Amino acid sequence: MASIGNWFRVVQKENDRLSGLESDFEYRERWITIRLVYFSGFLMFLSFGVVTTGLWPYLQDMDPMVEKTFLSIVFAAPPAGQLIFSPLIGWCSNRLSSIRVPFVLLTALFVFGNVLYSVVELFPVANRKYILLLSRFVFGISTSINTLNRAYISTATKLAERTSAISMSSLAQTLGLAVGPIIQAVLSTIGKEGFVWYGLRINMYTLAGWICALVGVIYIIFLNPSCFVHRTIAAQEAMKTIGSSVATDTYEPLRLFSIWTIMIGYGVLMFFYVSVQTALSPISLDQFAWSHEESLYYLGILMTGGTLCSCAVYLLLPQLCKRFQEHNVFLFFAVLPLFISQVVMIPMGSKTIPMSVSSHNGSTVGDGCPSEQEWCNYIPPINHYQLTVSYTMLCISFSVGIAVSQTILSKQLGTRPQGNWMALYTSIGGITRIAGPISVIIYVRFGTYWLFGLGSVVSGVVLVWMWYHKRHLRTTKKTTYTAEMQQMTVSAP
Repeated sequence: MASIGNWFRVVQKENDRLSGLESDFEYRERWITIRLVYFSGFLMFLSFGVVTTGLWPYLQDMDPMVEKTFLSIVFAAPPAGQLIFSPLIGWCSNRLSSIRVPFVLLTALFVFGNVLYSVVELFPVANRKYILLLSRFVFGISTSINTLNRAYISTATKLAERTSAISMSSLAQTLGLAVGPIIQAVLSTIGKEGFVWYGLRINMYTLAGWICALVGVIYIIFLNPSCFVHRTIAAQEAMKTIGSSVATDTYEPLRLFSIWTIMIGYGVLMFFYVSVQTALSPISLDQFAWSHEESLYYLGILMTGGTLCSCAVYLLLPQLCKRFQEHNVFLFFAVLPLFISQVVMIPMGSKTIPMSVSSHNGSTVGDGCPSEQEWCNYIPPINHYQLTVSYTMLCISFSVGIAVSQTILSKQLGTRPQGNWMALYTSIGGITRIAGPISVIIYVRFGTYWLFGLGSVVSGVVLVWMWYHKRHLRTTKKTTYTAEMQQMTVSAP
């Protein structure tokens, strides 16, 4: 309980005080800012979690003529915005004395994107799907804040603090994913008709956007200069350790193969996570003959349950990293669950998929698989148990993978400014998230055998490849782990 109290009070430990790197006041400023940075991750993933389950039915309500393939474009818009602007944001972070202004500007874009998402109905029907697409692109630009998030935490923490700080940042993102579907599930009780307030339609879709926008405005208030103070300490710690007054003396040679190995692993996790998230709503509507309201409600419960399970595993992550090396945690608690999540979803049995009575341009009305998807006539359906187990494995894989891959990458980069590298890391995630929505096209045209069969093959190959090359990450892990232990020994009284 005392440690929890110290976490909220932001009290510097005696060991940290004896290191002489910062005063109690500077320590407090640094950690208040780090915790504000945590919240940026929570905010972005909150919006992602809220919108994901309702995006397809909302798109259909705004434009009944829209096809499922356009959903892939809408899902690709946020990573496209992130991909375009992350390199610029990373470049700026290496040159600005403070990241506070970029934080404020990107959060303002976040607010604007969510407001635009909530007022799509005010535009002509023919333009609505493009306005919704624009709102998701603007949201994607705002998620470039994750580049600043990762780069700042890497330079604003000591080596012994790094793993814990990155883990807390990832936990904040995971909690955003958990809270988002809960909000959407609760809002589903309002229904898609809702009510009109001052000319604005307030329903289960638009209210989600308004809530995210409101939280974004509150966050901007806390980004004022008295709360958000840019402070770094990693370079100072390294300079003191080697007895140098020049920061560049602390830079170590880059292990490029290890860096690219962990980046590729992270990209694969992102690709499959977005693929399933994109296809989840169409799959549930087709395979289970759910209505839009039922889809929102049950998928909200599923996503919340999976994310909470992921949080439970995530809270065990510090202990896992003490017992096992970080590359093994990444392999067995991220890549392996990803492989299981794909294999489990391969349809089995002799039952038939329920077919819809009516459809229009490939769009279902929520009562089964449309006749245009001919594969529905001979491929057995996915059952609820398969979907539950698969999604739980996917959430565990995603959350553990983000935390551990970023931790390994940060330690490999050392004390050098990490803005450009973290921008590349974020951009790789953006590229895979753009490619991820292709899952809807594969699902609509070829069916679940092809979608999850290919997923099983690709994730299996990545699992074997990561296992074969894990020795490269093991060398890095041992080096950084030894450095952490030495730092803790030096700072001990």
